Amino acid sequence: MEEVCSVCGKPLDEIYAVSCIGCGGKIHFPSAENVKDSCGSIVTQWNICGLAFVCKKCSAVQKPFSDVKTNA
Repeated sequence: MEEVCSVCGKPLDEIYAVSCIGCGGKIHFPSAENVKDSCGSIVTQWNICGLAFVCKKCSAVQKPFSDVKTNA
């Protein structure tokens, strides 16, 4: 069964699918080139020195995330 994006409902490509740190839903990999049409954002988590992803739904509910810096 084909997985779909939890934000836009379109099919996901296995290579470019990521999980949201808020809800765990699978989303399309956020592109820095097309932020307006993106299903999520890339965020920096300072406490673990890493990158993570947050979907549009979670970023609208909890903004800003307490320990992350978004690209949007």
